[in-house]
Amino acid sequence: KYLVILVFGIVLSTLGVAQDSVRYRVIFIGESGAEPNKIQQHAAGNILGGKTAVIYLDENSYLPGKMKPGSNDESAAQQLLRSQYQQMRAKGAVVYLIPGNHTWNKQGAEGIEKIKRQQQFLEKQGDSLVKFFAGTSCPDPVAINLTDSAMIIVFNSEWWLFPYNNANPEKECECKTRSEVLARLDELRYKNRHKLVLLTSHHPFQSFGIHDGRLTLKDHLFPLTSINKNLYLPLPGVGSVYSFFRSAFSSPNDTKHPLHKDMVKKVDDIFSGFSNLVHVAGHEQGLQLIKDRQLQVVSGAGANHIKAKKTKHSLFANNKPGYVIVDILD
Repeated sequence: KYLVILVFGIVLSTLGVAQDSVRYRVIFIGESGAEPNKIQQHAAGNILGGKTAVIYLDENSYLPGKMKPGSNDESAAQQLLRSQYQQMRAKGAVVYLIPGNHTWNKQGAEGIEKIKRQQQFLEKQGDSLVKFFAGTSCPDPVAINLTDSAMIIVFNSEWWLFPYNNANPEKECECKTRSEVLARLDELRYKNRHKLVLLTSHHPFQSFGIHDGRLTLKDHLFPLTSINKNLYLPLPGVGSVYSFFRSAFSSPNDTKHPLHKDMVKKVDDIFSGFSNLVHVAGHEQGLQLIKDRQLQVVSGAGANHIKAKKTKHSLFANNKPGYVIVDILD
């Protein structure tokens, strides 16, 4: 009923796919960075007007850091966010934004307030085709229909992994517990059992990058780059200690943490035996295609890049900035 082609990096021009054979195109961009970049510009050039969705899977400049309402910092962030989605909208794409773990989680209530302000800002733009999933305070899975044979389910992995930091009494949610989230996923799976399902989340269910404990030589030699990418202060001994503790005492953002494992198991159980599922996520800042229990796409390198290690389950792994295109063909 459909043919799906996954394109990584910026190699679309060599693919030779006739545009008129594409029923729908989805462009997944990971961390968008602190300024408009060549990756976003290149992605905008591959939009097919009227049949493309661009999905930002990760952080954007509006949310990280302390930002007072009405400040120059907030105005600058708003302008940058506007420039990121406007170039996609100018080409005729629908734009979806999914906030990541750095946007609000470590800042508690202040982070949720920034989420609200970003949503209010986007609503004031009056463009119904720019949609922000403020699901960090609601766990409800969201269905996006693409064609009669393909759809997206946006799964709120952030809520699952950090439920105690997600209190938002002003938000009415259909799902209030993990059991209700799983029941909703099961309902969507059954309803769309004959379709391709792109299960899209911030956190990957499989990865061979830093969040899976695959630390690089840079992590051992320059551990402060994990705090600030420009802090290249050589601390080899400290770096090795950091790397040990990072592997031994993971956070819920890492695939080896019990909460993360629990999420993967319970969601995968829902889709057990469902052959038309593709996981798509950001978070890792690397481009990966993994085939093991499920097919996992990681598009987390829209601005930065961290080398993802290649294993026997890796069909693709690349350390260069890029993005992912999913084409559903006639």
